[in-house]
Amino acid sequence: MGSYRGLHNIKNTYSSDYLKINDHGFIVNNRTAALVGMDGTVDWACFPDFNSNPVFDSILDAHRGGYFKTKPLAACNVNQYYEEFTNILITEFINANKVVLRLTDFLPVSGYSTINFPEIHRFIEAPNSDIEIAVDLKPDFNFGADHIKIHENRYGYLFSSKGKTLGISTNLKLIKGKNNVYNNLTLKKGTYQWIVILSGVRQIGSVEQYSSYDRLEESRNYWRSWTGKINYSGLYYDYVLRSALTLKGLFYEPTGMMVAAPTTSLPEIIGGERNWDYRYTWIRDTAYVIESLSLIGLKDEASKFLYDLMAIVQKDSKVRTIYPINSMDDTDEIEINFSGYMDSRPVRIGNKASDQLQIDQYGSIVNAVFRFYEAGGLVTTYLWDFIIEILDTLKDLWHLPDSSIWEFRSEPKHYIYSKFISWTAFHRAILMGKSLGYRAPYREWMKVRGEIRVEIMEKGYNSGVHAFTQYYGSDEVDGSILRMPLTGFIKATDPKFISTMEKVEKELKNRDGIFIRYKNDDGLKGKDNGFLLLSFWYVEDLILMGRLKDAKQTFENLLSYSNHLMLFSEELNFTDSNEMLGNFPQAITHLGVIRAAVKLNRAMRKKGSKFNK
Repeated sequence: MGSYRGLHNIKNTYSSDYLKINDHGFIVNNRTAALVGMDGTVDWACFPDFNSNPVFDSILDAHRGGYFKTKPLAACNVNQYYEEFTNILITEFINANKVVLRLTDFLPVSGYSTINFPEIHRFIEAPNSDIEIAVDLKPDFNFGADHIKIHENRYGYLFSSKGKTLGISTNLKLIKGKNNVYNNLTLKKGTYQWIVILSGVRQIGSVEQYSSYDRLEESRNYWRSWTGKINYSGLYYDYVLRSALTLKGLFYEPTGMMVAAPTTSLPEIIGGERNWDYRYTWIRDTAYVIESLSLIGLKDEASKFLYDLMAIVQKDSKVRTIYPINSMDDTDEIEINFSGYMDSRPVRIGNKASDQLQIDQYGSIVNAVFRFYEAGGLVTTYLWDFIIEILDTLKDLWHLPDSSIWEFRSEPKHYIYSKFISWTAFHRAILMGKSLGYRAPYREWMKVRGEIRVEIMEKGYNSGVHAFTQYYGSDEVDGSILRMPLTGFIKATDPKFISTMEKVEKELKNRDGIFIRYKNDDGLKGKDNGFLLLSFWYVEDLILMGRLKDAKQTFENLLSYSNHLMLFSEELNFTDSNEMLGNFPQAITHLGVIRAAVKLNRAMRKKGSKFNK
């Protein structure tokens, strides 16, 4: 069947007019995605691409935003799960221990990048009894700013505004409202209906014309065929599989780029301003993607992503922090006149971080190629020349202040994370290049590598607080230091790192193993919340320390904070770790799941059933 964590009462999933972030599933097709709430509401979807303006966006403004709803009129419990080995989502409404309404949602997917189905197909069933349902569709083309016309024919309705269209085709009888089409209907026991939502069409055909059964079978076969390539059968398999399926869906097939998340402006703190657009590719995520996919045998995906990204960077003639997934987009940041999720303003489109100097991006590219090389990928002379170009730039940049991995919108500083990632770039390039027999200015690289290490050890370690701190001269620690042993810069058992981790645990970790990134003022309103990737780095550190019992306990506790579909957002409420926050689902969190699961599985098998304390 799929993941199952017990029934949910949908009346309890509401917070004001909004479903909780964790009360959503998502459907995806390598072009775009849609969030589907446990109440049967699609409250976020962008067509035709991830970075297009949304047609459904009520998750960012419950009163002005667009939506697509199908739900029973009577109160029900809910079970939501995925068809096994797919991204096809099923939502069941249950009354008196019987499924009274079942929704099957999917975005048609194709293995060909030139074929696109900007459509939502919803199969509605009443398997066990007659059921009264409500259907309601209200699209949005420009965040509530455009007037929309509604055109009707015998097959459905077409909404249009300024050249943009959205259609609904169904055999259900709907009523035309002012801005929506709707009706309350009775489905007879054993009957079913299709609803197809279509973007960019000029006319509406019969629902049979859209071949939903065929599209469903094609999509089912696509996902199941793809998951057959995953080479992993160890512990936590279900979580690894769901994370892999999530990541695969977040790739934009025409260009090979991957969005960090399919949403924008889901807040990192309720009522706060930490609301960002994540529908872009982040350079620093590249190494995580390459390593994580390679760890479970998906070398083809890792290869394609790396080479596609390198081609775009070279075409751009510079390294940027983030890249649009296609040529139709830019990264200019604007604020939208929406109330935001649970009144969390502003709602942002675009991302100003693209203008920042984030030195770790250069090291991230080299680390990505190194992980690719470790996985057996072919490092061509073309790719090696690119590494030389990157390091030729980095040797002049590494000593500058920057905006850090956390993209601080305050004065640049000498952040230690940026420094040790720069060190790894030179260190790993030397190891890789010599092993491959390629020529390079190794003597110069070794000199720079040595200078970076000396500076970090002299200026980055604060003997007064017994820790590597956030930046030179700081007394504060930063969660990003947890990655230091994972790069090879320092051993996890080194006394200086052990004392650093103890301080990070004391200052930044709660009792559930969730870390905030830092405590210092970053120029934004509201305090930082629990950043999930740090916890997965922490698990990897515990493994390197030989503390497998602690690593296993921490990892399994983290998995319990995923939602009913084994999906993760970017953050958790630090004081209430059950509530997801931030954009959803978040690629880098799922990359962390895969890395930690595979490495913990290896360590436990190596040690057998005996764990060190």
